[in-house]
Amino acid sequence: MERLKRREREYLIHKKQILSAAERVFGSKGFFESTMSEIAHEAEFGMGTLYKFFDSKEDLYFSVIEEKLEEINRLIKTELYRKASAIEKIRKTLELQFRFTEEDRHFFRIYISERSYLGSFKEDLRKSIHDKMMAHIKFLASMMRRGIKEGEFKPLDPMDLAHGFIGIVNSFIFEWLVSPKPYPLISKINSVLEIFLKGAQKEKGEGNRCG
Repeated sequence: MERLKRREREYLIHKKQILSAAERVFGSKGFFESTMSEIAHEAEFGMGTLYKFFDSKEDLYFSVIEEKLEEINRLIKTELYRKASAIEKIRKTLELQFRFTEEDRHFFRIYISERSYLGSFKEDLRKSIHDKMMAHIKFLASMMRRGIKEGEFKPLDPMDLAHGFIGIVNSFIFEWLVSPKPYPLISKINSVLEIFLKGAQKEKGEGNRCG
């Protein structure tokens, strides 16, 4: 049993090392210019070892993206259980996402520039990414629902609010990634919240029209 546990730990450690190496290579060269050989060299493993963990370069690339989405989802999920108002939770969530993106700027810049070309990849890979993105949106929708219940937000559809928030956030991230003049993404938090909340925050004296 102990030997099995050790093998499981080694498996997870090696997989993490490969994903980290792949992120560095993809972030530097992009998906199309990167090779499995380069990733193997970066991870200090043989090619055969890579293919024990991942079926193809596409599989490895999408696994890196999944890892990113799972990490931000874990961070946001933690916020759901924190005692704070819905608006405070959304602010903290936005801060987490912007700092997370800043830390991996090179990878996200490559991903944004190439994602329109990735639609031809295997359906199961694309579906897995879509499911992770929807989990992220549902986490946000639960915060919006809490805000509606507590009278902080207008009684709109929580999923619509979550999609609207994501749209604003993604547009700011895209502009930051392609901007020729560098600036801290975190500096845009107040602007994002001001734009979003002017449409979502409940005005004083406005009745609750929920059915």
